[in-house]
Amino acid sequence: MFSIKYLKLVFLSFIILFLTQSSYSQNDDKSACKVLLPTISEEYNGACKDGLAHGVGTAKGIDLYTGKFKKGYPNGKGKYTWADGSYYEGMWRAGKKSGKGFLYTATTGKELKGIWKDDDFYKEIVDPPYQVIIKNGITGISFYEKNDSEPYRIEVVFQRDGGRTGIVDNLDLMSSTGMGTMSNGFTGYENMKFPFEGNIEFTGMSKMGTTIINYKVRFIITKPTNWKILIRY
Repeated sequence: MFSIKYLKLVFLSFIILFLTQSSYSQNDDKSACKVLLPTISEEYNGACKDGLAHGVGTAKGIDLYTGKFKKGYPNGKGKYTWADGSYYEGMWRAGKKSGKGFLYTATTGKELKGIWKDDDFYKEIVDPPYQVIIKNGITGISFYEKNDSEPYRIEVVFQRDGGRTGIVDNLDLMSSTGMGTMSNGFTGYENMKFPFEGNIEFTGMSKMGTTIINYKVRFIITKPTNWKILIRY
């Protein structure tokens, strides 16, 4: 007859063996986490659910993908790089390019920004030739292309209460290239190179006329042509 002490030892050994096998089983499940897109299914490192890539991870095969997965497929934001160095970075759905993204083709150097639907290119997104980086105090700013005759100039016009204001206080025109000028009825920049970054600062009374406000605008223009900038404050 076995002693109680012996039975306890056998039971404890069984528990340890069970926990060890469970641990190995969990590790095996993690290492067997599958990616269902064949071109990136050889190796996976990342989040997993029910044996499939699910969450953020990296998958390798002929190609490489890093980003979000859902049920084994790229889904959400991610970057897919082909063997030749071409890549697509943007939104995915069920393993297909779907949504906004950027495509670079290594063989031609072509870049394409746009919208994809079910892996097919749908619409190109063209960025405007200007960008406002900082806008403090002013109520609005508009950019107008005038003509393409050289030498190029950027005219700056100020508007208050719907009417044009010829003079503002403490005006400072700074720029990455060229120079700011206020002469012969012209306020703006001359002798610039593009892309051009400008910074405009001036002071003025608030709408209620109770305080002095420091106005500031910083912008970038990439298209080389003549411009008019209308600042409303």
